[in-house]
Amino acid sequence: MKNAIIDLGTNTFNLLVYEKPSGAPLRVIHAEERPVFLGRGGIEQGMITAEAMQRGIEVLTAFKKISAEQGVTTVRAFGTSALRNARNTSAFTDQVMAELGIPITVIPGDEEADLILAGVRQAVPLTSKPALVMDIGGGSIEFILATEKALMWKASYELGVTRLRERIPVSDPITVAEEARIAAHLDDRLEALYAIIDRHEPHLLIGSAGSFDSLAAIIAADTSTMLPNDATSFPFSALAFDALKDRLLRMDRGQRASVPGLPEHRVDTLPYALIAIDRVLTAGGIRDLVWSRYALKEGAASLVN
Repeated sequence: MKNAIIDLGTNTFNLLVYEKPSGAPLRVIHAEERPVFLGRGGIEQGMITAEAMQRGIEVLTAFKKISAEQGVTTVRAFGTSALRNARNTSAFTDQVMAELGIPITVIPGDEEADLILAGVRQAVPLTSKPALVMDIGGGSIEFILATEKALMWKASYELGVTRLRERIPVSDPITVAEEARIAAHLDDRLEALYAIIDRHEPHLLIGSAGSFDSLAAIIAADTSTMLPNDATSFPFSALAFDALKDRLLRMDRGQRASVPGLPEHRVDTLPYALIAIDRVLTAGGIRDLVWSRYALKEGAASLVN
């Protein structure tokens, strides 16, 4: 039986068509990401604009068609930061239900973290040593500290790259002073995370979702590494990240847009993601990273009936 999960992110909507054979790993049939920018122009005011709603309806209409063509019997959609914080969320969810018959479950940040970890566990083998999962979205960033057997700590921060971009606009290219301002903004709000990192000393940063998808693709291209379509993870070093960060932050928008592996819809927000990752690596002295292809939607697929 084929089912579909749709992750309604603040920047992108993400479709997963899958089968879940009894006692077997998740079988991905089709995965697709499309930019929607649901939070654009209203996220800091707690509103979804009419234009953003229309973009969302158009993408969900396309996803419903794809799902039907794949023989999907059940479509489930999960709303995250933009939808859980907007005052007019019901206007969008009611319209989607009325026009497309797709029920949307808006989940709290804690549950989002649980689903992300459930996805990551299918892609990256955890060990007895604590690892820190970081999932950078447009509206929020989720952090999860876990081992192979335990979830040790989790938190969701409304510090996604779209929120940061609206709070702290930057020049083109970004200046060193602007980088420092973003870093200070993050440091001020991530004190609890830094204390957890200091206490448990995670040996590894596992990155999932959009910004990390792009980083893995860029680093793979830079190092002439073949990243197979069915690869669920890709390791790289903090040294490789540092070199890439320094290069990308010195580029203007046009130069970033020409970087292989970086999609157009992440060109403007990537500097914020780079700074956020750098702050976390610096706080923990973490030297190894792994990209996880699986995140919220794969976690939801593994857990829902």
